[in-house]
Amino acid sequence: MGLAAYSFLWPAAGSSHSLFLKELYVSDTIRRQGVGARFMAELRALAEARPGCSRVEWMTDRDNPDARAFCKSLGFDEFGGKIVYRVDSGPA
Repeated sequence: MGLAAYSFLWPAAGSSHSLFLKELYVSDTIRRQGVGARFMAELRALAEARPGCSRVEWMTDRDNPDARAFCKSLGFDEFGGKIVYRVDSGPA
């Protein structure tokens, strides 16, 4: 069916707790049937139920039109305030 992997993050200075969605996956055979939207609704409910948690955040690649269209269909705005940096730690 699918999965949603998430964690609650401690707040940065001057901010509040957040729920960070790490991965959202819905099987190809049941996409576009509302499963992803139900996952997102449940994540929002989890965040609202957690004291001090004021938002749900996640990221997707700019070159992932399906994910971006999904987020837009749910009424979510893109937030361009973060830049992702990465450093490799050596051979895997």
